[in-house]
Amino acid sequence: MKLRRREKQFKECPRCGLKCLFNADSCPECGLVFSRLEIATNADAKAKIKRREKEYILRTSTLPTDVSFMKLLLLCIFGGLFGAHSFYVGRYWRGIIPLISTTILIFFVVFNNEMIAIDGTGQTLGMISTLLGFTMMLWPIDIVLILMKKFKVPVAIDLDKNVQADKEKRTGAKTTDNQDNIRQEVLDDVNVLKNENKNDTHKEEKKE
Repeated sequence: MKLRRREKQFKECPRCGLKCLFNADSCPECGLVFSRLEIATNADAKAKIKRREKEYILRTSTLPTDVSFMKLLLLCIFGGLFGAHSFYVGRYWRGIIPLISTTILIFFVVFNNEMIAIDGTGQTLGMISTLLGFTMMLWPIDIVLILMKKFKVPVAIDLDKNVQADKEKRTGAKTTDNQDNIRQEVLDDVNVLKNENKNDTHKEEKKE
């Protein structure tokens, strides 16, 4: 009971991983304002992943409004061997690993006799199957993480004005001034982080 109470008192910052007080407004380490996560969505994160804009993406165990807990769980239970739940939230590399592993193992089972004939003793085939079996352990691990609400989902805030304008045309809803302010704050934070990274690289180059 004491451990559960302690866990509820703290939350993990999705940017730097620091454990902050549960009622904290921002992270003391990286300065992330937690209220910004309220308008962050998984769809925006997937769009930025495709554009390779990783600096705008955060991973949080608190599911955004556009990700269904039941859909995520069912996809993991029935399609987890093929990485369906990972593709659903945009964690593509985590989905590719079980997809390839399961496909290869099915191929080995279907063409078992032919593969043994090629391999001879079957030792190489057995070693590959064992290694692939270990990677498939991600499936039950992800089920447990989803049930415990600790599965990380990428989220981001839509900063593209053209995309936002299209959303407003489709839905008929306009963004609030508060949301616009949050978007501007996120842009400022990302620019600060970029400048800090550039300064760090310049310092390292000078030292060398």
